Amino acid sequence: MIQSQPVLPKMATFKTLTNLLLLITISSAFSAALSIGVNYGTIADNLPPPPQVAAFLAQRTYIDRVKLFSADPTLLRAFAGTSIAVTVTVTASNSDIPSLARSPSAASAWVSSNLLPFIPATNITRVAVGNEVLATGDKLLISLLVPAMRSLSAAIAAAGLSVQVSTPHSLGILAASEPPSSGRFRRGYDRVIFRPMLDYHRRTKTPFLVNPYPYFGFTPKTLNYALFRPNSGVFDAVTGFNYTNMFDAQLDAVYSAMNRLGYGDVEIVVAETG
Repeated sequence: MIQSQPVLPKMATFKTLTNLLLLITISSAFSAALSIGVNYGTIADNLPPPPQVAAFLAQRTYIDRVKLFSADPTLLRAFAGTSIAVTVTVTASNSDIPSLARSPSAASAWVSSNLLPFIPATNITRVAVGNEVLATGDKLLISLLVPAMRSLSAAIAAAGLSVQVSTPHSLGILAASEPPSSGRFRRGYDRVIFRPMLDYHRRTKTPFLVNPYPYFGFTPKTLNYALFRPNSGVFDAVTGFNYTNMFDAQLDAVYSAMNRLGYGDVEIVVAETG
């Protein structure tokens, strides 16, 4: 069973940050969490200035990773010199995916504009191509997702940078998840989309990003299970594991789906949760 270890902030007084979502790196080989971070969203009122946010995270918490939903230069400059590992998103609206997939020059231009001016001062370690692209149901975007990832990865390598390329998925990618050992990808996506994607991840040694949300899956009867409170758990007769929280169960369902296609060795990273 995949397990995570909570990391508490040194001082949790910055109220604006308390609602930011966790970013947890987890190995699909069932190891413990390696790091913890936050998603830094900017669609809100009365937000503190980016330099203040970056300084707070770097100096007053144990958070060592942050995911941005854009490549906003103001945000990237704010994290310069902090050593916090930054994930940059290629437009959360997914609008840049077609051009990146079809044009190597577009991918090179994106790297030149959004990575090269900030590295190494800002520790950009990963690029997320879009956000929950499969959940859009847009057949064109879905078909171009893996080509866009490959194109951007090639442009990054050509620029002499060492930055991972991946894409976050909602748990809507699963056709089955209960019990976790039954986890499988949606029919039609399993071999056409996920096999080449997971092959890319294995080849480039990059993680498969998922957004598990126990909040979306709980019912009045499973509230304690979703909130990590004491409960009788959910037993998986196939593996013999008794799951005492929905978060672990959701992650293991993703692992089972990957393993079913022969890619159980690919790392899983939690990009969002709540």
